[in-house]
Amino acid sequence: MTREDIHQSVQALVEENDLFAASAYVLALGDTQVVVAAFENLILDCYHQAKSIEQVLHFGSAGIHYCLAAARKLDGQEDAAARELRLAAKRMATNVASFTWPGWDEPGVTISPEQMQQGLMYARFSVRQLQELDPTAEQLAFTYWFLGAQLMANRQYADAQEAFEAAHGYNQEQGDDPEGRLMLAGYIGLAALLNGQSESGEAEFCAAVAALQALKSDDAQYYAEQLLHARALFTLAE
Repeated sequence: MTREDIHQSVQALVEENDLFAASAYVLALGDTQVVVAAFENLILDCYHQAKSIEQVLHFGSAGIHYCLAAARKLDGQEDAAARELRLAAKRMATNVASFTWPGWDEPGVTISPEQMQQGLMYARFSVRQLQELDPTAEQLAFTYWFLGAQLMANRQYADAQEAFEAAHGYNQEQGDDPEGRLMLAGYIGLAALLNGQSESGEAEFCAAVAALQALKSDDAQYYAEQLLHARALFTLAE
């Protein structure tokens, strides 16, 4: 059965019955790896195709619980397999946190304040779960950025600044990623700006955007645009 077949079957079950009938269908697919892959793919497809944050949250929760329960059964017997299941749970949580962040401005997707609050919960879990799995600096930088983004969306600006600073520190540890480091510096400045540190936040934000624009690479230009969009979005929300 293909990824698209599963997605179509799930959408039919959601329409005919409910989300629980759809997740029961996924759980009955059989092999653990097949079920895990199905949940991971559904989180992506329910966002990009179905445009449903409700479904993203539901399948994210179902998939994470499945992975954690399956991992617990393997502890002490197949520790490497258990770790992979916990990493899959972490990936699902990070994707849910990403898709419940309004900064992407995805066409056709509406995120309620309550769903943003749930997204913050997933972001917190993704950081906590990763920390238990001997992570790399690159993994930590990526995951702390999502936590900072969610905290900023939920107007917890001081905590967002702290998370972005953690991400920036891990980015420095990982080595050669000047674009990512400047992007994170921009988010530190934006969080400071939103938290009332107008002069220093403005200076750090503008310096990061200008440095990114000067680099000319595709990633740098994307990050600069992302920062400007986030500033417009979150200052407007104020």
